[in-house]
Amino acid sequence: MKKLKTKDNINDIWSAVTAQLRDEMSGVAFDTWIMPIVPIGITGTEIRLKVPGGLQKGSLGKSMITTKYRSLIESSLRSVTGKDLSLDVCFDEAGGSNQSGDPITYEGMLNNKYTFENFIVGNNNNLAQAASLAVAENPAGKYNPLFIYGGSGLGKTHLLQAIGNYYLTHNPGKKVLYTTSEKFTYELVNAIREKTNQEFRNRHRTVDLLLLDDVQFLSTKELAQEEFYHTFNALYEAGKQIVLTSDRLPSETPHLADRLKTRFQMGLLADIQPPDYETRLAILKSKIENEYFTFDEEIMEYVANNITSNVRDLEGALKRILAYAGIERTNTISMELAQKALKEILSTLPQRNITTAVIIDEVEKYYRLPKGSLITKKRSSDIAYPRHIAMYISRVILDESYAKIGEDFRRDHSTVMNAVKKMKKLVTENPELQDSIKELVANIKRD
Repeated sequence: MKKLKTKDNINDIWSAVTAQLRDEMSGVAFDTWIMPIVPIGITGTEIRLKVPGGLQKGSLGKSMITTKYRSLIESSLRSVTGKDLSLDVCFDEAGGSNQSGDPITYEGMLNNKYTFENFIVGNNNNLAQAASLAVAENPAGKYNPLFIYGGSGLGKTHLLQAIGNYYLTHNPGKKVLYTTSEKFTYELVNAIREKTNQEFRNRHRTVDLLLLDDVQFLSTKELAQEEFYHTFNALYEAGKQIVLTSDRLPSETPHLADRLKTRFQMGLLADIQPPDYETRLAILKSKIENEYFTFDEEIMEYVANNITSNVRDLEGALKRILAYAGIERTNTISMELAQKALKEILSTLPQRNITTAVIIDEVEKYYRLPKGSLITKKRSSDIAYPRHIAMYISRVILDESYAKIGEDFRRDHSTVMNAVKKMKKLVTENPELQDSIKELVANIKRD
């Protein structure tokens, strides 16, 4: 990374620092303590930072920065500028009460690296991406609320912030708030303790676009659910856009109030699945475009085949390979180097107890079929073809008898035998099918 000089724009320096801190801190800690900081300037060997009172009431924010996170911030400043800069942190008491009740445009809460342009679209996330773009272009239109759900590290936060960044670019001056459910709860408790409930409500209920990340964490917090219920209603009735993310469907979130489940399901539910092989490969290629390293296609295929869980793990694997290349002082990545870099990661990945049920489940996910589709009596091509693939993989991986596989698929042994025979022939003739089965086997063998 190119070193910035202290005479460079203070915002550019602080942006580079926060990018590093984001990777080194938990999301909640970063959003709560670092994101609200406003850089003021650099004088000599000192950087002056301001903690807005409206976000961290009292001197708590200043205290956290000057004690717990001081060394981490100073280390990042040293990495970015090459100089030892000490912190001078002030507390903005003037902004503490926000007497007007008019929330600022919180674009500072968004990371500008999260855009639609650098979001890799695949079969696993095309609905969520298309819906997010539609919301950004026409807020409070067709999809309100938009509820994006899926596992950790799959790109939900990326899409959420891409909506905010796009909206602010095309609607300057509008009011956008990005927050997490944990931060929402933290600020609510703080507001109750300090009797600033109205300021809290003004901040959340008078925005044009509310982006709430990880809404599942509201599920065990009755007071926060009550407050968000009224916040949701106020925004919805005012014709404002609401976008939520979660790791599961509203109906599958335990301890979430029924009235919230109902409201979350009023708009569009869009899921994000783990990236398929092609998408993982595209993500890797996009990540190395600006790197001064040479990657053979074979090495990217190796990574894509072995790191299948989510985008975050994929990026982590790539960073690890680049780190090993840096240690060995080479910009040419060999297969040997890649295998060495990932050896420890791959050895710790959990291995599944593979059964026919696991294979059926993975094939249904791969072809985006409803759970249980492959064991129904349906014979349409969109069901029969994946069913034959699942039977073939069951035979290859488990080496079970045709009768046992047939029992699991609720078919007789001759049906399984014919399906396996047919797939064996197709596999030798169809390279795309070979790739699909190769990817499915990798998914099946690893959680």
